[in-house]
Amino acid sequence: MRLAAGACPSLTGEVVAKLEAQGVRGVRDLMLRDCEDLAREASVSYRVGGGTSGDVGFNDGWAASGKLHIGWELRSIRRVAITHHSVFAVSGRELLQEAICTTQVFSTGCKMLDKLLEGGLTTGEVMEVCGASGEGKTTLCLQLALHAALEQGLCVLFVDPVGGLNHLTMNPLVEALPHDSQVVDNALSRIKVTGASDIWEVFAALRIATQPFIPVRCGRLGKGGAQGGNLAKIKLVIIDSLASVMLPLITKEDSKQGLAILNQLAVRLKTVAKEHQVAVVVVNNAVQAGSGHNNLQHHTPKPKWMPTLGRFWRSVPHIRLYVKRVRGTDPPVIVNATSEDECLAPKSPLKLSVAVWKGTRIKTGKAVVTLPLASLRQSSSESSS
Repeated sequence: MRLAAGACPSLTGEVVAKLEAQGVRGVRDLMLRDCEDLAREASVSYRVGGGTSGDVGFNDGWAASGKLHIGWELRSIRRVAITHHSVFAVSGRELLQEAICTTQVFSTGCKMLDKLLEGGLTTGEVMEVCGASGEGKTTLCLQLALHAALEQGLCVLFVDPVGGLNHLTMNPLVEALPHDSQVVDNALSRIKVTGASDIWEVFAALRIATQPFIPVRCGRLGKGGAQGGNLAKIKLVIIDSLASVMLPLITKEDSKQGLAILNQLAVRLKTVAKEHQVAVVVVNNAVQAGSGHNNLQHHTPKPKWMPTLGRFWRSVPHIRLYVKRVRGTDPPVIVNATSEDECLAPKSPLKLSVAVWKGTRIKTGKAVVTLPLASLRQSSSESSS
């Protein structure tokens, strides 16, 4: 933290310039230096007797009185710096009380997943959903967003760097909801979707979660196009997915800058979650490790799945979930697909095997989560009618 002129009456622009000339560029440097030695080296000017004797520099009068005035001036600056930047000790009881008053746990909409997470999503935490491509990570995140907005009235920020949020992924979930269309429409208005072509746009999108309130549309259009609305606070942030914007930065030859950005992103995510009491969910890919010769050498029956973004990211999420689609348990749904995209769309119902790979407050476990989805044939027929 740099010294700013005007923080106290003694800390003028001239004093800051003289301190910087002696290598004191921030609060930390000031705390490590002795006041009297620093005053002697910096020749800090002061006024004797409240300004009646004019400005007296160090070289003009380094007597006992001059030394006392200079030392007092720097000590007053130190006291102000300690007051503004020191960490005050708190008791464990105060920390527990603050956690109880500020932390909020809300359901995911899936009983088995709530049981696995010991209640559901928790504000102040960063949860990672990882898995291979096409295993249902985005569908699970959409389920979390819809349930939070529909059943609990929360405002959700959905950051979509890969552009995977479209009608093919949304319609099966929306059509399966047993609610009135107006209720669903109001819930969808509480889900704020923003794209991000690079990591800097992800940082910009996170600023939305730090705003005190954002406008939310409420109700149908009235006369003259007027529409009711209210203000809400973002309580759930979903980023799908981080690997698409981070891998190009950390896999190039000179990856030092990419790793620094990754560390900055980790700090930012945890800061947003903790200071603004937001539940953060990030989507990450998973890759196979230990295949080929390495697999035969260690006699492992299957290649091991590991989350991407490297070892520097492993300790960032508070909870890490591994998602894998359960195949072959339900009869196939026959759909008259008219395009390749419809063939790739999720079928009904969707069962996901969710395993806890890491949990700071929960135990490792595994559960099968069923997401109710409307088939493409049902969605198309209802939309045409």
